[in-house]
Order: sequence, then C-alpha cells, then structure tokens
Amino acid sequence: AYSAVVDAYSANLTRTTPTALSTERSGLAGASVGNYALFAGGNTGSAYSAVVDAYSANLTRTTPTALSVAREYLAGTSVGDYALFAGGKRSYSSYSSVVDAYNTKLTRSTPTALSAARDQLAGASVGEYALFAGGYTGSYFSAVDAYDTNLTHTTPAALSTGRADLAGASVGDYALFAGGYT
Repeated sequence: AYSAVVDAYSANLTRTTPTALSTERSGLAGASVGNYALFAGGNTGSAYSAVVDAYSANLTRTTPTALSVAREYLAGTSVGDYALFAGGKRSYSSYSSVVDAYNTKLTRSTPTALSAARDQLAGASVGEYALFAGGYTGSYFSAVDAYDTNLTHTTPAALSTGRADLAGASVGDYALFAGGYT
C-alpha cells in the first residue's frame, strides 16, 4: 500500500509524526532549501504525481507549485538557494529530462534539462554544484549533469560505468555515487 506518513526526528532523536503528505505516494524524492524540506513527485498507485509537499522548521506542511511534469523515480538534491528535482519516469515507457528548482521562497523555476531523459538516477551536492548521476531508460546511463548555484548546467566526466538505482551522498570536498544496478 502507498503511504502518506511522515516521521520526523529531532536532534535528541525524539520521533514525532507531523501532518501527513497531501497524497499517498511512493517513488518520490526529497531535498531541502532554506527553512524547508520538500518531497516531490511519486506514484499514487493510479497515477504519476506532480505534487510537492514542503515542511517548515516547525513541521507545518504547505503545498507549493507542483512539479512541471508528473513523474516517479526522480532524484533530489540541493545547491545554494535551490532544491532541485531531476529526471524520473512519466509513464510506463516515457522518461523525463526535466529539472524543477525551488528557491527559498518555494518559487519554482525550470532550468536547462538533463543531458538525457532517465529515471532511477541519484543526486548529491558538492561545493557550488548539485549533481545528478546515472539512471535508466532501457539501458543504463553513466551521464552526470551538474547545476551550479545560478542553475547553470554543465556535464562533467561520466561515471566509470552506467548504472541505475545507485545512491548519492556528500562528504568533505566530494560527491560520491555508489552501487546500483548494471
């Protein structure tokens, strides 16, 4: 079953359950910007979703402007004053290259699209860049797309091997992309 449950943990590891997502869904992505945590897209079980739920620091939920394209299995990450959501699956056989960016006031913009449409990609940030790597559309991608703090798009060196369902994380001066399916 699809879920709308949100669990929140405080700095002392106390769990609370704020207001649920506005709609039950899976395959969504998360990212933070300013004083907000955002959860975007997904699948409701009967349709792909464009819904974005934003939670403030006091766990109040709002619903900013929806994604420009409904999709699941997208990736999220943050850079500067933006939370970005990239790629995803639009239908059984249609993939997205769209990137939606939300600023600290939760205003949406759509910067340059990814170099290739794909789902099951991963996001991570390092320095002045948000990176989206890997993915799938019937074949496995090694492409990496980068967005700087002005949302300018570049394509750094590709992953060492194409893969999907990988994970992204950051530490120090590095964004790492690990594992996945080949």
